[in-house]
Amino acid sequence: MFDKDVLNGIWKENEIEYFPKRKVSNKLSWKIHHITGSFYSNKMGRTIEYESIGECLFYFFLELAREVERYYVQPVEINIPHLSKEGDRKSWTHIPDVLVFGIGSKPTLFQIKENPQESKKHDFINKICQEYAAKKQWKYRVIYPKKLPQEILYNIKFLQGAIRKRKRFDEWIPEIIYRVEYMEVVTIDELASSFAPKVNPLLVIPVIHHLIATGVLQIKITNEIDQYSEVKLKKLNEQLLPYLNLDGELFEY
Repeated sequence: MFDKDVLNGIWKENEIEYFPKRKVSNKLSWKIHHITGSFYSNKMGRTIEYESIGECLFYFFLELAREVERYYVQPVEINIPHLSKEGDRKSWTHIPDVLVFGIGSKPTLFQIKENPQESKKHDFINKICQEYAAKKQWKYRVIYPKKLPQEILYNIKFLQGAIRKRKRFDEWIPEIIYRVEYMEVVTIDELASSFAPKVNPLLVIPVIHHLIATGVLQIKITNEIDQYSEVKLKKLNEQLLPYLNLDGELFEY
């Protein structure tokens, strides 16, 4: 295991090596409909740009997944060889979407797609990317975040908005954890109501959501989060989102 100073040094080196290799652009929107935007990443400590809903959803997931340590968008340039009309050997540059570093797993290079695409060109690109990743001792995945069930998509977007710790949260967090430990399994509504009349339950609910988003509390991610969602303390060997993982199986359709 690396100590904190060594690990911070590695992350600083990665920031330099895997800086975005191109700027987010909407210039092809007349041909391929997509949405560009950005958000502030609490995990990376800077603004992350995206150029599709699929990318945005997956980056939100990476923010939520506690097993993800760092992720770098548009991190590397991969030369894709081809023959010109004259038969000359040439190449063009392909930039995969994101490189993810997770706890206890190999780095994974992800290509994010809206829908499965079958063509010799895409198969060849994936083959070259797979070979590139293998040489780096990484994994390579093509994923389709928009294919996730609507309940999970809702939860990812909802929890992303609950990650940032707000004022006075620290005042209630220890008490919430203590009560969940005692109750073992409790609904969000029951947990918040247990603070009345000492505290207005409506003030406690955002803190509960924050603890879910940061992985302290566990929920069943396949059901849309509401006041009747049951929470429990997260065990050491449980992921925040156990139905989603860095291998991306649920994203692969």
